[in-house]
Amino acid sequence: MQKRWRGKNVDLDQLSDSVEDFFKSRSLLPRRAETSGERTISWFPSYRGARLKEPVTAKITGNPDDFTIDLTASELTKNSIRIGMLTKPFGGGYFLLKAVELKEELERLENEFWIFIEEKTDQLAGSAQRS
Repeated sequence: MQKRWRGKNVDLDQLSDSVEDFFKSRSLLPRRAETSGERTISWFPSYRGARLKEPVTAKITGNPDDFTIDLTASELTKNSIRIGMLTKPFGGGYFLLKAVELKEELERLENEFWIFIEEKTDQLAGSAQRS
């Protein structure tokens, strides 16, 4: 899911620090990478035996007055669910169950994340001017 903010003048370094702290506060191990104009915080989820091949990512792109946050999380479970469905007649029901549980957990995390981001962008509004 992707959301865009305009006219907030948010210090994106502080915002990316906050995103990293958000994941750490949930006992996750995020990694941060920065390039010109983009900050990426990523981590590999695991939920009681279910794992993903790709990391969950939160990308912050743009400038303080016009930036976008793109969170890629629960949609990463589609392949695991599909494989579980295909292998269900052969004992793959366990993997299907774990993939569905992981998807539900990631959806809960996404909802918490967007609430956190809305509050944090309001809190950091105008912070780019101060730094």
